[in-house]
Amino acid sequence: MANLSSNRAVSDSRNIDTNLQSSIYFNYSKLSNPNVDKNNIYSPSNLSDNLKSNNFKILHQNIRGIFHKTDEFLTSLTHTAPHVLCLTEHHLRSDELKNINLGQYTLGAQYCRQSYKQGGVSIFVSSDIQFHAINLDHFNKEKDLEICALKIGLPQKNFIIICIYRSPTGNFKYFINQLEVILNSLYKGSTHLILCGDFNINHFDVSSRKHLLESLLASFNLFSTVTFPTRIATNSSTLIDNIYIDINSCNFTVYPLINGLSDHDAQVIKVSNLYNIKTKNQ
Repeated sequence: MANLSSNRAVSDSRNIDTNLQSSIYFNYSKLSNPNVDKNNIYSPSNLSDNLKSNNFKILHQNIRGIFHKTDEFLTSLTHTAPHVLCLTEHHLRSDELKNINLGQYTLGAQYCRQSYKQGGVSIFVSSDIQFHAINLDHFNKEKDLEICALKIGLPQKNFIIICIYRSPTGNFKYFINQLEVILNSLYKGSTHLILCGDFNINHFDVSSRKHLLESLLASFNLFSTVTFPTRIATNSSTLIDNIYIDINSCNFTVYPLINGLSDHDAQVIKVSNLYNIKTKNQ
């Protein structure tokens, strides 16, 4: 396992952006035209400005089926303008996912179920950012571990984003053992990892599964950043979706995006001081 230390400034992972403390809600009733232009649903200048100011945003949501939600989903991103979208439980087959139009986002990595319905994971990247997909297909096992990943090049280090879905009925032993193998294969001294997804492990509870997961991730210097509920039902409020990063290597803020498109709210992490992200026009 990795043993990484860092002397860079630590950001408080328990603080939500002070400008976004009340979360972000989106009101679809304000849409005047239901025929959304997917290529202009958010301002491209917002993405470019964020990159120039060294702010890099990643969104994760268990979307519970993206097929009939693309317009509303893109509209909900207007004020947030993330550079990377990590979607769990997209519910699509491979050919269907490749034909999904998310405007200026390009499908970068994915896993789709072949036997069981629903499930699946995917990562979409803003079209002006270079990336390289990482093949993790041989680790995938429906319900037990559904995973995809890609690498974004930075001048001084590589930046790997991993998206995971684990079904509540999946084999936890397979999940935790294979995740360790994957992290060992991906971790390098110059690599910055961000791991996000729906783990179906409630971080509000004290449990052996939570302890095993957090112990494993901590050995790679990956720590939970989400402290708010991600799935709120009539009689429950749980934190089963999360984003893990090396909190010693960068400054960041994390906050919920509540778009009403799923029974899971989205999580957005804004990482600061990531210098000179490599874009296609450079």
